[in-house]
Amino acid sequence: MTGTRDLADWAVLARVAATIEGRRHADPATSYTAKLLAKGAPKAAQKFGEEAVEAVIEAVRGDKAALAGEAADTLYHLLVMLTAADVPLDAVLDTLARREGVSGHDEKASRDLSPEIRPATTPEEIARCLALRTDVFIAEQGVSLAEEQDGLDGESTHWIAALGPRTLATARLREVSVPDLGRAAKLQRVAVARAARGTGLGARFLHAILASVDGPVVLDSQTSALGFYERLGFEAEGPEFLDAGIPHRHMRRLPG
Repeated sequence: MTGTRDLADWAVLARVAATIEGRRHADPATSYTAKLLAKGAPKAAQKFGEEAVEAVIEAVRGDKAALAGEAADTLYHLLVMLTAADVPLDAVLDTLARREGVSGHDEKASRDLSPEIRPATTPEEIARCLALRTDVFIAEQGVSLAEEQDGLDGESTHWIAALGPRTLATARLREVSVPDLGRAAKLQRVAVARAARGTGLGARFLHAILASVDGPVVLDSQTSALGFYERLGFEAEGPEFLDAGIPHRHMRRLPG
């Protein structure tokens, strides 16, 4: 790619993505973006496909000005589709960064590798889980050490997704009492390594964990991840609340 624009100018994509996210709860009658989002990911994907075809047509015609306009429309509708599908722009950028400088054949081979997903049973494995949580929650999200290490790890079952010495994901389960459910498993501290985001590992990891639980499962989800957990069968309940300064909602998943 050639051009004279500073790389910082590409931050416009992040600003547009943030604007689109802010249209989620806007009035569809007055906002085109809100109207698309209200129709869900399938409609947003259809519109993205239509815009991409328009860009292809202009590329074949050789009309550079028209292609630039259609490419902008395509990028915008890509961001709308990602928002509708609850895939943050950061996940796409992380995937691009991970692939940078890697040959196509090598990158595909890395995606074809399947990490081992299992309970962490040794002190060394649990230490690896805690280290990943430190990277994600403390270093990336700004959660304090006292809030992240809450003293409940000793009564929890820790899970790990490991690819050799690399820790790609972690979570913990612990038994809790819920007033209207009785005993339930509480899913907490779900963290996926930056290099593994956008690969589908998070969903595979949690499917494996949930398959190990017979009864109800509850969790407190960051509001930005509600759609992800809903696709796994969880339902949100109650009002939004702050945990470690981050907006959350309670969620539950009943057996069957």
